[in-house]
Amino acid sequence: MKKTPLAIIFLITFIDLLGFGIVIPIIPSYAGSEFAASDVTVGFLVASFSFMQLIFTPIWGRLSDRLGRRPILILGLFLTVVSYVLFGLADSLVLLFASRLLGGIGGANISAAQAYIADVTQPHERAKGMGLIGAAFGLGFVFGPFIGGVLVPYGYDIPGYAAALLSAVALITAMIALPESLHARVKGTSATEFNLPMLMGALRRPKIGMLLILFFLITFGYANIYATFPMISVREFGFSDTQVGYLFGFIGIIGAITQGGLIRVLSTRYEERWLFLTGAALTSVGLALIPYTGSTVPLLLDLAVLSVGTGIMTPSSLSLISRHADERQQGGILGINQALGALARVLGPIWGAFAFQHVGIPWPFLTGGIVLLGVVILVRRTLW
Repeated sequence: MKKTPLAIIFLITFIDLLGFGIVIPIIPSYAGSEFAASDVTVGFLVASFSFMQLIFTPIWGRLSDRLGRRPILILGLFLTVVSYVLFGLADSLVLLFASRLLGGIGGANISAAQAYIADVTQPHERAKGMGLIGAAFGLGFVFGPFIGGVLVPYGYDIPGYAAALLSAVALITAMIALPESLHARVKGTSATEFNLPMLMGALRRPKIGMLLILFFLITFGYANIYATFPMISVREFGFSDTQVGYLFGFIGIIGAITQGGLIRVLSTRYEERWLFLTGAALTSVGLALIPYTGSTVPLLLDLAVLSVGTGIMTPSSLSLISRHADERQQGGILGINQALGALARVLGPIWGAFAFQHVGIPWPFLTGGIVLLGVVILVRRTLW
């Protein structure tokens, strides 16, 4: 495992996700209080980011196979900076939507980051490498929501500008310090862009196809709560926007510990399919119990179970997909996977917000628990 490039990609991803963590917990309150957006509209706002990832993630993944990982990562970071500036400048719901759409285009470069990890790790070390990206996400959600919670009393624009500044630091770091990971002998071998036949071809491959479907399901199940967890926290549990930021920070620190440390120990002792199964089971329980926690301590315990589950499940699933993909198609397969994940993050918040407003407050969380229970059953029946 090449430690220096991994450290740099971790640092860049962490700084960028720190900005993401600053704004994500406040979006429902921002849209609702400033622009009178309904719960369903908030769901579409949250989903708009992932809608653009759905379109651009496979494109960035395939382009990174052809042009290299570095230029795609840099371009995505530049677009992310611009999106956060628009977030701070937003004086209408339309401009707020525009900022999230552009942010989704920039954030779609995650497939290039994952392909970068695959480039510089050996197959048996890949779960640990993928865990670094997960740890960067987790740490971004430790400090980002805390910073957003501290800044939001000064206005919803201030967290946006802070996120823009942090992403600019990540952009400059990438431009100065990030080496290219894709070897010259591999460049240019993936000349075709993502298309439906390519997706169907991947889905028809027994192992890869099932793993892609499972990743879609776990992402949809968890994405049900993206918009609704801040809503239930404020309206039903009585937390402030600042306290919601702290709750997201708690989720982040447990996730970071799991993906940055625990997964390293577990991956040397247990097969990835067992880790996938265990993580999905814990996530199912954690999601389903959220609306029934009632007070701070039970909620924190449940969020800990949820965070450990996702922290084990996500890098294990990504490692399984990477190990079953051809070396020359790493970016493309991971791009397809992230596109399916983006589709799940489009559908999940929309369904979650609709269920929250029209079916009943517990249903986004119960839906997620039921879907993850289905994943547990499918993993046990198909990966053995």
